[in-house]
Amino acid sequence: MAISLDFIRDKIGGLRKQCEDPNDESGISLAHFTSAFDLPTAHWNKLVHEIGNYLLSAPYLAALEQHPYKGMCFHYIMVYRQEEPVAILYYQETDVHISNLDKNVDTEKVGDTKSFFSKAKGVIATSLESVKARLLIQGNLLQSGEHGAYFSETLSLEQQAMIVDKAWRKIVDSNRSGKKIRCVLIKDIKKELDEQIKILDSDFASFTVQPNMVSPIRPEWKSFDDTMNDYSSKYRVRAKKACKQAEHLQLRELNANDIQERNDTIMQLFKNVEAGADFHMVSIHPRYFVDLKAALEDRFIIKGYFDGDELIGFYSYIKGMKHNYASFVGLNYDYNRDCALYQNVLYSLLDDSIKDGAKSIDLARTAMEIKSTMGAEPQEYQLMVKHLNSITNSIVKRFIQNIRPKEWTQRRPFKD
Repeated sequence: MAISLDFIRDKIGGLRKQCEDPNDESGISLAHFTSAFDLPTAHWNKLVHEIGNYLLSAPYLAALEQHPYKGMCFHYIMVYRQEEPVAILYYQETDVHISNLDKNVDTEKVGDTKSFFSKAKGVIATSLESVKARLLIQGNLLQSGEHGAYFSETLSLEQQAMIVDKAWRKIVDSNRSGKKIRCVLIKDIKKELDEQIKILDSDFASFTVQPNMVSPIRPEWKSFDDTMNDYSSKYRVRAKKACKQAEHLQLRELNANDIQERNDTIMQLFKNVEAGADFHMVSIHPRYFVDLKAALEDRFIIKGYFDGDELIGFYSYIKGMKHNYASFVGLNYDYNRDCALYQNVLYSLLDDSIKDGAKSIDLARTAMEIKSTMGAEPQEYQLMVKHLNSITNSIVKRFIQNIRPKEWTQRRPFKD
């Protein structure tokens, strides 16, 4: 059965008992929940609809609960000022194995050759695969972008930072998962909020990774053909060539039964792409695509590229209220060069989003340059991390400060 608002219980009674410091002079109180099914949805969705972010909606978050990564649990904070809901925050809690760090951190810059950090680097590098920490993440590890919190415009920046600070501490202190949280990650926030949070807690280390890529959709576009007409000659020729390379392939949407029957192939194609990623903290549940389709129905789309009856690639996306969100992709790399498979995936995602009436398509934070060739623009976000052991945190901060985003070239495909 699909998860909808009708099936998510609105447990308002007893809400005050879950609130922190209801008589605080600021008038701001926090209620903590561990399931989207227990949220006061009338209040939660009031704020979600203000921003139109489907990835913070109760049905989507409830769907994620149905197929969590192994050991992952969830936290939701509902914030009130007196009786008025003014903010929502979403958290994932999971065990993270720290791997591939050397691809993201410039360890050569961590101290000089005589420093403890330099001497420890070799030991740390060889033991990274076995390092595991219980991590609390404000945000969604499966999607990039601002999907961890929303604050009413009536809240000042100082109040927002105070709420963030109180929210993660409330979750850590409650210990509802029964596992000791060792580290806190605040994911994908604006720099101004980052700076305000560090005024309250200077133990956080800030860093940036690759930007999130978003392709705006012009109101006059009715299909990808209209987009191509707005490209300069160079990029229009390139797009037409890529489309021609894949014209012998069939592209079709997969229904729930198709996904169930082809799940092993879908997961293998996904793993092909995942294996080439520089860094990932968690993978997905083997039934991720099956269960998300069952839960979200027409909100979750998977389309496959077929050579005859063979599924050689797929892409997926979530239909939002105003914006679409690209999800996971899978490719058979034997076809990628000859068929320009990934390039066609990007064009098809844009075409689908145009026809859906979306204002943009969020393409996440990989392959930035090729995404910019279709018109995607970078969105920069800050990430903040803090280990709750002060000694470990001092080491973490030194490494975090040397995280280096990949260098890339922003392309400008449009004539104007």
